[in-house]
Amino acid sequence: MVAVVALVAGNSCSTAKNAATQRSTSTTTTARTARTTGSPCTPAKPPPAGQSTVHITSGGIDRDYVLYVPRSYTGATAVPVVFNFHGFGSNANQQMLYGDFRPLAERDAFLIVAPTGEGEGVARRFNVVRLPGQPDDVAFTLAILDSLEKDFCVDARRVYSAGMSDGGAMTSLLACAASDRFAAFGPVAVVFYAPQCDAARSIPIAAFMGTADPIVPFNGGHVNCCGGATVPAAPASMAGWASHDGCAAQPQEQPLGSEVTLRQWTGCKPSGDVRFYIIDGGGHTWPGAAIATGFLGKTTKQISASETLWAFFQAHPLPG
Repeated sequence: MVAVVALVAGNSCSTAKNAATQRSTSTTTTARTARTTGSPCTPAKPPPAGQSTVHITSGGIDRDYVLYVPRSYTGATAVPVVFNFHGFGSNANQQMLYGDFRPLAERDAFLIVAPTGEGEGVARRFNVVRLPGQPDDVAFTLAILDSLEKDFCVDARRVYSAGMSDGGAMTSLLACAASDRFAAFGPVAVVFYAPQCDAARSIPIAAFMGTADPIVPFNGGHVNCCGGATVPAAPASMAGWASHDGCAAQPQEQPLGSEVTLRQWTGCKPSGDVRFYIIDGGGHTWPGAAIATGFLGKTTKQISASETLWAFFQAHPLPG
Protein backbone atom coordinates (compact mmCIF):
# COMPACT_ATOMS: atom_id res chain seq x y z
CA MET A 1 0.00 0.00 0.00
CA VAL A 2 2.77 2.42 0.88
CA ALA A 3 6.16 2.38 -0.78
CA VAL A 4 8.74 4.99 -1.68
CA VAL A 5 9.78 7.27 -4.49
CA ALA A 6 13.08 7.64 -6.21
CA LEU A 7 14.55 10.78 -4.64
CA VAL A 8 16.63 13.61 -4.46
CA ALA A 9 18.99 16.31 -5.47
CA GLY A 10 19.78 17.56 -8.94
CA ASN A 11 18.03 20.87 -9.43
CA SER A 12 14.68 19.77 -7.97
CA CYS A 13 14.68 22.20 -5.05
CA SER A 14 15.80 25.23 -7.02
CA THR A 15 13.30 24.49 -9.79
CA ALA A 16 10.49 24.10 -7.29
CA LYS A 17 11.53 27.27 -5.48
CA ASN A 18 11.05 29.19 -8.71
CA ALA A 19 7.64 27.59 -9.16
CA ALA A 20 6.67 28.55 -5.63
CA THR A 21 7.66 32.14 -6.23
CA GLN A 22 5.73 32.28 -9.48
CA ARG A 23 2.61 30.83 -7.81
CA SER A 24 2.44 33.52 -5.11
CA THR A 25 -0.32 36.02 -5.80
CA SER A 26 -1.56 39.23 -4.25
CA THR A 27 -4.78 37.45 -3.32
CA THR A 28 -3.09 34.80 -1.21
CA THR A 29 -0.69 37.32 0.31
CA THR A 30 -3.67 39.38 1.47
CA ALA A 31 -5.33 36.28 2.90
CA ARG A 32 -2.18 35.27 4.80
CA THR A 33 -1.68 38.66 6.39
CA ALA A 34 -5.37 39.19 7.18
CA ARG A 35 -6.22 35.94 8.99
CA THR A 36 -4.89 34.17 12.03
CA THR A 37 -6.42 31.24 13.87
CA GLY A 38 -9.75 32.26 15.35
CA SER A 39 -9.95 35.57 13.47
CA PRO A 40 -13.35 36.18 11.85
CA CYS A 41 -14.27 35.68 8.22
CA THR A 42 -16.98 38.00 6.93
CA PRO A 43 -19.03 36.65 5.36
CA ALA A 44 -18.57 33.17 6.83
CA LYS A 45 -17.53 30.32 4.50
CA PRO A 46 -19.32 27.21 5.81
CA PRO A 47 -19.17 24.23 3.40
CA PRO A 48 -20.69 20.82 4.19
CA ALA A 49 -18.68 18.74 6.66
CA GLY A 50 -17.14 15.41 5.73
CA GLN A 51 -14.76 13.92 3.18
CA SER A 52 -14.96 14.66 -0.54
CA THR A 53 -12.91 14.52 -3.71
CA VAL A 54 -12.16 17.89 -5.28
CA HIS A 55 -11.05 18.39 -8.88
CA ILE A 56 -8.63 21.12 -9.86
CA THR A 57 -6.62 22.10 -12.94
CA SER A 58 -2.88 22.57 -12.47
CA GLY A 59 -0.47 23.11 -15.34
CA GLY A 60 -3.27 22.43 -17.80
CA ILE A 61 -3.84 18.96 -16.29
CA ASP A 62 -6.94 17.75 -14.47
CA ARG A 63 -5.89 16.69 -10.96
CA ASP A 64 -7.73 15.94 -7.74
CA TYR A 65 -7.34 15.83 -3.99
CA VAL A 66 -9.33 14.55 -1.03
CA LEU A 67 -10.55 17.18 1.41
CA TYR A 68 -11.73 16.53 4.97
CA VAL A 69 -13.84 19.25 6.61
CA PRO A 70 -14.54 18.52 10.28
CA ARG A 71 -17.93 19.18 11.84
CA SER A 72 -16.12 21.60 14.16
CA TYR A 73 -15.36 23.92 11.22
CA THR A 74 -17.99 26.68 11.02
CA GLY A 75 -16.48 28.87 8.31
CA ALA A 76 -16.75 31.85 10.64
CA THR A 77 -13.21 31.83 12.05
CA ALA A 78 -9.86 31.00 10.46
CA VAL A 79 -8.51 27.47 10.90
CA PRO A 80 -5.22 25.65 10.12
CA VAL A 81 -4.68 23.23 7.23
CA VAL A 82 -2.71 19.97 7.24
CA PHE A 83 -1.59 18.51 3.91
CA ASN A 84 -1.15 14.71 4.10
CA PHE A 85 0.74 13.15 1.15
CA HIS A 86 0.43 9.45 0.32
CA GLY A 87 3.20 6.98 -0.52
CA PHE A 88 4.28 5.59 -3.89
CA GLY A 89 1.52 3.34 -5.25
CA SER A 90 -0.96 4.43 -2.59
CA ASN A 91 -3.68 7.07 -2.97
CA ALA A 92 -5.26 10.00 -1.18
CA ASN A 93 -8.15 8.05 0.37
CA GLN A 94 -5.78 5.43 1.74
CA GLN A 95 -3.50 8.05 3.26
CA MET A 96 -6.43 9.87 4.84
CA LEU A 97 -7.13 6.59 6.68
CA TYR A 98 -3.56 5.38 7.25
CA GLY A 99 -1.96 8.59 8.55
CA ASP A 100 -5.19 9.56 10.25
CA PHE A 101 -5.52 13.18 11.44
CA ARG A 102 -9.34 13.20 11.30
CA PRO A 103 -10.11 12.74 15.04
CA LEU A 104 -7.65 15.55 15.79
CA ALA A 105 -9.28 17.74 13.14
CA GLU A 106 -12.68 17.21 14.75
CA ARG A 107 -11.30 18.09 18.17
CA ASP A 108 -9.25 21.13 17.15
CA ALA A 109 -10.97 22.38 13.97
CA PHE A 110 -8.56 22.15 11.05
CA LEU A 111 -8.86 21.09 7.41
CA ILE A 112 -7.04 18.04 6.03
CA VAL A 113 -5.95 17.84 2.39
CA ALA A 114 -4.65 14.63 0.79
CA PRO A 115 -3.41 15.37 -2.76
CA THR A 116 -3.44 12.60 -5.36
CA GLY A 117 -0.15 11.82 -7.04
CA GLU A 118 0.39 11.55 -10.77
CA GLY A 119 0.05 8.20 -12.53
CA GLU A 120 -2.16 5.15 -12.08
CA GLY A 121 -2.35 2.31 -9.57
CA VAL A 122 0.96 1.00 -8.25
CA ALA A 123 2.84 3.66 -10.23
CA ARG A 124 1.03 6.61 -8.63
CA ARG A 125 3.57 9.03 -7.17
CA PHE A 126 4.63 12.62 -6.59
CA ASN A 127 7.29 14.04 -8.89
CA VAL A 128 9.88 14.90 -6.25
CA VAL A 129 12.59 14.81 -8.89
CA ARG A 130 10.72 16.33 -11.80
CA LEU A 131 11.71 15.22 -15.29
CA PRO A 132 10.76 17.05 -18.51
CA GLY A 133 7.11 16.60 -19.35
CA GLN A 134 6.06 15.55 -15.86
CA PRO A 135 3.56 17.55 -13.82
CA ASP A 136 4.96 20.07 -11.34
CA ASP A 137 3.70 18.82 -7.98
CA VAL A 138 4.92 21.85 -6.05
CA ALA A 139 2.82 24.06 -8.33
CA PHE A 140 -0.07 21.57 -7.93
CA THR A 141 0.19 21.79 -4.15
CA LEU A 142 0.28 25.58 -4.17
CA ALA A 143 -2.71 25.68 -6.54
CA ILE A 144 -4.65 23.63 -3.97
CA LEU A 145 -3.57 26.00 -1.21
CA ASP A 146 -4.55 29.06 -3.28
CA SER A 147 -8.00 27.51 -3.82
CA LEU A 148 -8.44 26.69 -0.12
CA GLU A 149 -7.49 30.22 0.94
CA LYS A 150 -10.09 31.56 -1.49
CA ASP A 151 -12.95 29.22 -0.61
CA PHE A 152 -12.42 28.55 3.12
CA CYS A 153 -11.65 30.56 6.21
CA VAL A 154 -7.98 29.55 6.42
CA ASP A 155 -5.23 30.73 8.74
CA ALA A 156 -2.45 31.01 6.18
CA ARG A 157 0.18 31.19 8.95
CA ARG A 158 -0.78 27.66 10.01
CA VAL A 159 -0.48 25.50 6.91
CA TYR A 160 1.48 22.29 7.44
CA SER A 161 2.75 19.30 5.47
CA ALA A 162 3.06 15.66 6.49
CA GLY A 163 3.51 12.60 4.34
CA MET A 164 4.32 8.91 4.21
CA SER A 165 7.29 7.59 2.19
CA ASP A 166 7.01 9.27 -1.23
CA GLY A 167 4.80 11.73 0.64
CA GLY A 168 7.62 12.24 3.14
CA ALA A 169 9.89 13.08 0.22
CA MET A 170 7.26 15.50 -1.07
CA THR A 171 7.06 17.08 2.37
CA SER A 172 10.86 17.42 2.42
CA LEU A 173 10.71 19.10 -0.98
CA LEU A 174 8.10 21.58 0.24
CA ALA A 175 10.36 22.40 3.19
CA CYS A 176 12.96 23.38 0.62
CA ALA A 177 10.72 24.99 -1.97
CA ALA A 178 7.71 26.46 -0.19
CA SER A 179 8.81 27.53 3.29
CA ASP A 180 7.10 30.86 2.64
CA ARG A 181 3.70 29.13 2.49
CA PHE A 182 4.11 26.14 4.82
CA ALA A 183 4.84 26.65 8.51
CA ALA A 184 6.21 23.24 9.59
CA PHE A 185 6.91 19.81 8.15
CA GLY A 186 6.51 16.16 9.18
CA PRO A 187 8.03 13.54 6.84
CA VAL A 188 7.52 9.87 7.75
CA ALA A 189 9.66 6.98 6.39
CA VAL A 190 11.56 9.24 3.96
CA VAL A 191 13.37 12.50 4.68
CA PHE A 192 16.04 14.30 2.71
CA TYR A 193 18.09 17.46 2.71
CA ALA A 194 19.79 18.76 -0.43
CA PRO A 195 22.22 21.68 -0.83
CA GLN A 196 19.72 23.39 -3.11
CA CYS A 197 17.48 23.80 -0.03
CA ASP A 198 19.89 26.30 1.51
CA ALA A 199 17.76 29.23 0.34
CA ALA A 200 14.80 28.16 2.49
CA ARG A 201 14.19 29.92 5.80
CA SER A 202 14.94 28.17 9.11
CA ILE A 203 12.17 25.59 9.36
CA PRO A 204 10.53 23.39 11.99
CA ILE A 205 10.77 19.74 10.92
CA ALA A 206 9.93 16.54 12.81
CA ALA A 207 10.72 13.28 11.00
CA PHE A 208 10.08 9.60 11.77
CA MET A 209 12.18 6.67 10.51
CA GLY A 210 12.47 2.98 11.39
CA THR A 211 15.91 1.43 11.78
CA ALA A 212 14.70 -1.84 10.20
CA ASP A 213 12.89 -0.28 7.25
CA PRO A 214 12.92 -2.97 4.51
CA ILE A 215 12.18 -0.47 1.71
CA VAL A 216 14.20 2.67 2.43
CA PRO A 217 17.45 1.92 4.30
CA PHE A 218 17.76 3.95 7.52
CA ASN A 219 21.48 4.44 6.87
CA GLY A 220 21.09 5.12 3.16
CA GLY A 221 21.63 3.04 0.06
CA HIS A 222 19.44 1.50 -2.63
CA VAL A 223 15.67 1.64 -2.25
CA ASN A 224 14.14 -1.83 -2.46
CA CYS A 225 11.41 -0.87 -4.92
CA CYS A 226 10.31 1.77 -7.39
CA GLY A 227 13.42 1.89 -9.56
CA GLY A 228 16.01 1.24 -6.85
CA ALA A 229 17.25 4.80 -6.41
CA THR A 230 20.04 5.55 -3.97
CA VAL A 231 18.95 7.60 -0.97
CA PRO A 232 20.98 9.42 1.68
CA ALA A 233 21.08 8.23 5.28
CA ALA A 234 18.18 9.59 7.32
CA PRO A 235 20.43 10.67 10.23
CA ALA A 236 22.63 12.63 7.82
CA SER A 237 19.58 14.30 6.25
CA MET A 238 18.31 15.40 9.64
CA ALA A 239 21.77 16.67 10.58
CA GLY A 240 21.66 18.63 7.32
CA TRP A 241 18.42 20.32 8.35
CA ALA A 242 19.91 21.03 11.79
CA SER A 243 22.93 22.68 10.21
CA HIS A 244 20.64 24.64 7.88
CA ASP A 245 18.69 25.87 10.92
CA GLY A 246 21.87 26.89 12.73
CA CYS A 247 21.33 24.39 15.54
CA ALA A 248 23.99 23.04 17.86
CA ALA A 249 26.17 20.43 16.15
CA GLN A 250 25.55 17.72 18.75
CA PRO A 251 21.93 16.64 19.26
CA GLN A 252 20.40 15.51 22.51
CA GLU A 253 18.73 12.11 22.77
CA GLN A 254 15.78 11.13 24.93
CA PRO A 255 14.22 7.65 25.11
CA LEU A 256 10.44 7.84 24.79
CA GLY A 257 9.96 4.10 25.19
CA SER A 258 11.79 0.87 24.50
CA GLU A 259 11.29 1.38 20.75
CA VAL A 260 11.38 5.17 20.32
CA THR A 261 14.22 7.66 20.75
CA LEU A 262 13.86 11.40 20.17
CA ARG A 263 16.99 13.00 18.73
CA GLN A 264 16.64 16.77 19.00
CA TRP A 265 18.92 19.64 18.04
CA THR A 266 18.87 22.73 20.26
CA GLY A 267 20.04 26.32 19.89
CA CYS A 268 18.49 26.73 16.45
CA LYS A 269 17.83 30.04 14.71
CA PRO A 270 14.43 31.65 15.32
CA SER A 271 11.66 29.49 13.82
CA GLY A 272 14.05 26.51 13.48
CA ASP A 273 13.28 23.24 15.32
CA VAL A 274 14.68 19.85 14.26
CA ARG A 275 13.41 16.61 15.81
CA PHE A 276 14.09 13.05 14.68
CA TYR A 277 11.99 10.19 16.05
CA ILE A 278 14.01 7.01 15.61
CA ILE A 279 11.95 3.81 15.78
CA ASP A 280 14.22 0.95 16.88
CA GLY A 281 13.26 -2.08 14.78
CA GLY A 282 10.57 -0.06 13.03
CA GLY A 283 9.62 -0.74 9.43
CA HIS A 284 8.41 1.32 6.50
CA THR A 285 5.31 2.32 8.42
CA TRP A 286 3.39 5.20 10.03
CA PRO A 287 3.95 5.02 13.81
CA GLY A 288 0.73 4.43 15.69
CA ALA A 289 -1.27 3.50 12.58
CA ALA A 290 -4.26 1.22 13.16
CA ILE A 291 -3.74 -0.52 9.80
CA ALA A 292 -1.27 -3.41 9.80
CA THR A 293 1.21 -3.59 6.92
CA GLY A 294 3.26 -6.62 7.99
CA PHE A 295 5.27 -6.97 4.80
CA LEU A 296 6.58 -3.43 5.35
CA GLY A 297 7.89 -4.21 8.82
CA LYS A 298 6.90 -3.40 12.37
CA THR A 299 4.56 -0.55 13.30
CA THR A 300 5.34 0.80 16.74
CA LYS A 301 2.43 1.61 19.04
CA GLN A 302 4.61 3.52 21.51
CA ILE A 303 4.10 6.80 19.67
CA SER A 304 1.52 8.20 17.27
CA ALA A 305 3.01 10.09 14.35
CA SER A 306 -0.31 11.87 13.76
CA GLU A 307 -0.73 13.07 17.35
CA THR A 308 2.95 13.98 17.71
CA LEU A 309 3.02 15.91 14.45
CA TRP A 310 -0.17 17.82 15.20
CA ALA A 311 1.22 18.92 18.59
CA PHE A 312 4.46 19.95 16.82
CA PHE A 313 2.51 21.83 14.15
CA GLN A 314 0.43 23.69 16.72
CA ALA A 315 3.63 25.05 18.28
CA HIS A 316 4.97 26.41 14.99
CA PRO A 317 3.03 29.02 13.03
CA LEU A 318 4.69 30.72 10.08
CA PRO A 319 6.91 33.57 11.34
CA GLY A 320 5.70 37.12 11.00
